[in-house]
Amino acid sequence: MPGAVVLGMWLLATPAGETEPGLLETQEAAAELAGGAAALDAARLSRARAAHWAPQLRGQASARDDQKTREGEFRLAPLREQDFAAGHAWVVVLTWDLSQVIFAREETQLALAHVQLSRARREAAERAAQLWIDRQKARVLWLAAGTRESCFALLRGTAALVALTGLFREAAAREEAACMGDPR
Repeated sequence: MPGAVVLGMWLLATPAGETEPGLLETQEAAAELAGGAAALDAARLSRARAAHWAPQLRGQASARDDQKTREGEFRLAPLREQDFAAGHAWVVVLTWDLSQVIFAREETQLALAHVQLSRARREAAERAAQLWIDRQKARVLWLAAGTRESCFALLRGTAALVALTGLFREAAAREEAACMGDPR
């Protein structure tokens, strides 16, 4: 019994062949393919949190030219004036929404997306681990029995791993050739 546990641990820790990925590499590839890198999620959350410290910038510019001529009487005195006025105004406004700095509505959506991507990564890694173990069992059965059915069972397991992780393409090609009777 202890020998079986040691053999099982050895099978889990080492890749099946020199060019084939091990269990941990398979799980990482499946998780990244399913939900992207976890570091990108953390960066996205921190960028959204820090973005609320940036102010809103508004700018406005206006120019005005006025020319008025006045003629008439003011307190019984004749009045003749010519007024010319030119004005330029620039306004720059920086505003912060302090309620958004404390808590922003977008953060709940980003947190939910983060949780969903985490769940997708975890489920893909669990599925990849199960497929990897099933493939190892199928490989042992094929090496022991050498039947066409066991070869196709191994090929099905490898194809499922290729679909889930993008790895094991070379192994799938070798196994397909072996199942079809083409020695390579």
